[in-house]
Amino acid sequence: MQKFILIIGLICISSLAQDLAAQSFGASLLAGANFSQVDGDQLGGYNKLGANLGVQIDRKLKEDWTAAFEIRFSMKGAKKVIDPEAPPPIFTLKLSYHYLEVPLLIKYTHFDRFTPYAGPSIGVNVFNQRDENTTTSKEKKLNRIEVGFHLGATYHLTDKIGLDLRHSYSLLSIRDYPIKVNSPTVFGRAGWFNRLFTAGICLL
Repeated sequence: MQKFILIIGLICISSLAQDLAAQSFGASLLAGANFSQVDGDQLGGYNKLGANLGVQIDRKLKEDWTAAFEIRFSMKGAKKVIDPEAPPPIFTLKLSYHYLEVPLLIKYTHFDRFTPYAGPSIGVNVFNQRDENTTTSKEKKLNRIEVGFHLGATYHLTDKIGLDLRHSYSLLSIRDYPIKVNSPTVFGRAGWFNRLFTAGICLL
């Protein structure tokens, strides 16, 4: 059911993007893969793979600068990599957090093929699952809303196709839960934070 709703939603978004593109706005379809982890969960590495799909609507502000907003479905989380040589018992853990998010971006369009961009986002958690040793449950105290920041760039292969790479990070903790910190943290930040790289394509 979730996949069916997602497909219908993307079809509606695609139709809206085409209508806007015919006016004074530009539109792009986005498809990519997330490589994510959760800072603070004691698991390292960008081992959780997930889909990242959506649409971008943009409008030129002035020469070399464009504003854009996106609607994205983004699968985030973390996964423990199993050491094949580890003695039993083997501990497994996978965190799956899916979001509908709206990034607001500023793009610098001075270069012919290379377009850097950055901006904040607001996301809503629509799926929350913790799989620990094959036992599934919901992550306790996971916040419904995520505030994040995106930094990336698009390399334009042609006028219609681009390769996109971005880094995304939670500005605020995604989990409202008491946290003990045993070592100094950057800017005194303590909590759980989604961190991910997204690699994909843009279809203009």
